[in-house]
Amino acid sequence: MLITVISPICVGRSVGKRISDIDSPSKRGRLAPRKNPYWQGVSGGRGGVSLGYRKSARGAGVWIAKIVADGHRVEERLGTADDDGSPAAGALTYRSAVTAALDWSKRQYEASQAAAAGSTVPTVRTAVAGYVVERKKRSAREGGNAEGRLTRHVLADEEFAGLPLAKLRASDIDGWRGRLPISGLVVIDEDGPEPIAPATVNRLMNDLRAALNGAAERHRRELPAYLMAEIKVGTRAMSVTGDARKQLLSDQQIRSTIAAAFEVDDDFGRLVLVAAVTGARHSQFSRLRVGDVQSEQLRLMMPGSAKGRSAKARPSVAIPATVETLEKLRPALTDRGANEPLLERWAYRSVGPVKWEKDHRRAWGPAYEVDNWWTATIERAGVPADTIMYAFRHSSIVRGLKAGLPVRLVAALHDTSSEMIERHYSAFIVDATEELSRRVALIL
Repeated sequence: MLITVISPICVGRSVGKRISDIDSPSKRGRLAPRKNPYWQGVSGGRGGVSLGYRKSARGAGVWIAKIVADGHRVEERLGTADDDGSPAAGALTYRSAVTAALDWSKRQYEASQAAAAGSTVPTVRTAVAGYVVERKKRSAREGGNAEGRLTRHVLADEEFAGLPLAKLRASDIDGWRGRLPISGLVVIDEDGPEPIAPATVNRLMNDLRAALNGAAERHRRELPAYLMAEIKVGTRAMSVTGDARKQLLSDQQIRSTIAAAFEVDDDFGRLVLVAAVTGARHSQFSRLRVGDVQSEQLRLMMPGSAKGRSAKARPSVAIPATVETLEKLRPALTDRGANEPLLERWAYRSVGPVKWEKDHRRAWGPAYEVDNWWTATIERAGVPADTIMYAFRHSSIVRGLKAGLPVRLVAALHDTSSEMIERHYSAFIVDATEELSRRVALIL
């Protein structure tokens, strides 16, 4: 919807001496609660900018801005009113609400002018392109994967990809998602594209949401103020029935896997050892430094995860380690600087047809680098052939829960949230708390 509502000339026109029922807390206190707001024109006359006050049965009311033009109506919530008894922080007075409504109307006007400019208007396609560039700067491999997903499922839909962000609504995102071949929700044509699982759609939504939000921030002066809310509603996660299978290893299986890894390669053995005893992600333990091993305190200072867009690095997490673990790590500590990578491996160079020789030492790279070593390890360890390294993380979390550690402590040790632990490991939490409760049960 292209909004051509008011010009900057009429914005800010004086309201005059008109009597209002919403310009003071005492007047608003006498109004009857109702769902439909009490409206007051503030600029442009009939069909211009209006300020509304919605009175609720309980709690403070809220301010709403509205524009009605060319048969279209656009509203935006401005904030909480400074009613009697409302929180002082963030509450808007009548004058502040009028100013906010006028500022909002100016952004709507600028957005309509930008939308009329044609090719200069940011679209879903340009938002995806900008996001892919930023992802590739952080990680070429992950950026390439995101580019493949978005190209295959978003940019291939010409109708959706060409949509200007100034016109984007949650219904447009819902319409695009409805055209995806989601397994279990639509009838899949055997000759059509491969069906997508709901969990995969949610991962795709995360990429799309990040792309659209990034573009909305970059072009915030030209785009409608309500765009972020439309993106949030439109990219909400789908309901996923069931939970992904979690591979859990017994303590004996973990010990045999560590031993097998050392038989395959000492460098890989130390990497598997750290993964098994800490339950950390590959992106965390691959960034460990020699100085992060605090032998006297019997602990490892695990770097925080690199998730999210926060410019501030997550603090390191202190993870207890046994004397035996530190002894196995000692070869990686001897005669090395505190700032050197703890976990390294040999890099090889080609010296002839199908012939390689060791060249230099370097830190482990992305998680896929371990594939060949891991395949050889699980063959020796006697664990199921489909065992993945992430099973160490699942097993570590469950081990902590079964030992009766508080959920919050288990979450902190694994650099995640209590909500995530409760959502994905609820069965083990029930088992652990039941066992703790049984210890204090009344004995007859």
